[in-house]
Amino acid sequence: MALSAPRTALARSVGIWYIPVVLTLINRHRWWFLATTVSAVLLRLFFILKLPLIVGDSLVYGSIAKCILSAHIYGIGSASGCVPTLIRLPGYPSFLALTFGIFGQDRYVGAMLFQLFFDVLTCFLIADITRRALGGRATRAAFLLAAFCPFLMSYVAAPLTECLEIFCTAAAIDCALVALDVRRLRWWALCGAACSGAILLRADGGLLLGSIGLPLLLFIYRQPDRRRELITATLLLGAVSLAPLVPWTIRNWRVFHVFQPLVTVHATDPGEFLTLGWERWYTTWLIDYSGTEDIGFHVSGERIDINDVPGYAFASPAQRAKVAQLFDQYNERADMSEETDREFGIIAAENIRRRPIRHYLLLPIARVLDMWFRPRTEMLPLDVHFWQIRRDPHDAWCAIAIGLVNLAYVGAAIAGLWLLRRRIRYLPLLLTYPVVRSLFLATTGASEDRYTLECYPVVILLAAGLLGWYLTRKNPGLSLEG
Repeated sequence: MALSAPRTALARSVGIWYIPVVLTLINRHRWWFLATTVSAVLLRLFFILKLPLIVGDSLVYGSIAKCILSAHIYGIGSASGCVPTLIRLPGYPSFLALTFGIFGQDRYVGAMLFQLFFDVLTCFLIADITRRALGGRATRAAFLLAAFCPFLMSYVAAPLTECLEIFCTAAAIDCALVALDVRRLRWWALCGAACSGAILLRADGGLLLGSIGLPLLLFIYRQPDRRRELITATLLLGAVSLAPLVPWTIRNWRVFHVFQPLVTVHATDPGEFLTLGWERWYTTWLIDYSGTEDIGFHVSGERIDINDVPGYAFASPAQRAKVAQLFDQYNERADMSEETDREFGIIAAENIRRRPIRHYLLLPIARVLDMWFRPRTEMLPLDVHFWQIRRDPHDAWCAIAIGLVNLAYVGAAIAGLWLLRRRIRYLPLLLTYPVVRSLFLATTGASEDRYTLECYPVVILLAAGLLGWYLTRKNPGLSLEG
């Protein structure tokens, strides 16, 4: 379905990249899209008003934002004032500084309202990606799945990078598909701008640039008649994506005398003590997010309990007793000393030596599967130990229900991929990001299900394809292209 000439001219003259997307989508089913959009907005407002959540990372971002506004320093608040920092990339703190400037400092609700706007735009972007990859009938299913996705909604009400990161991901993929269709470099520049936004929000946003660049190299090889165009596009994409990191890198060199275009793996400032032994021991047993919340989030600053560590974390009763002793040492000050950290490192080395396959292969696979399939309740006031039904049946059953919803989304995506693998346009480009991100997460030792949520634009596209295929089977007169 093409835009009419006047509308196309208007969109080009205005120059706002998402206007053609919106006009194309609402032209045929305007009342349906209007009703669904209003419902999506109201549901997200419910999350903002009833289920807002300010977590530790939110306060870190907020502290940097307040230093930007009050002291004009990219730093973090301390007893002596604002101290320069590089523990977070400037994207989200700058966004919070903007919202604080409008709504007032520490008024995180302003950021949530902005995130609502971007999240609804994400629904339109996912629908347009689906329209370009699969056709019109799957488009409405994709918009519906995105508009009523409880996982996207829950992050609207949390001052974290996820909402904007997902928006940038969907925008980059959509612009890449448009660019491949219309063959105009401006769309590759816009794709690069979206990738740049993702990188400035989170260091792992660079995976998005790589996941679009790799299929481009494949297209260059397979389409020799477009080789010059695609090589130019690849260079432009990389230049626009990475350009904003240049002033950030220069700033870090001038302030800290380090070459650091992104943040470190541990998100620390230069010279800050790193608990490497503790973190290495921690990754020799961590699988489920509950371990992250019970143990990982507490260090340093809060007490930890040996009973919260699962039994399979210990190689022997003697090792458990040793770890309990180290926990007691830590709990005396609620701070990890260098000696205690060194002892944890020795235990970690012993565990890895005993079970290298478990550490280097089985545990990473288990963590990735946990991040994909566990109930996505991180941002909800529910007990993360969803299997303990007797202890808290309400939270357990709510979490299980949410887990089944997540399983339905991911399961439908897998089925849609299998059934429509020959009918999805630009499938390598669409699949590369979820695959690359999952492989990357396997190397990090982390276990938080929010890290796979950035893949949900592709998940929703594939699930919508399954729904479109089902409707076509029910009514053979219909086509997936609508």
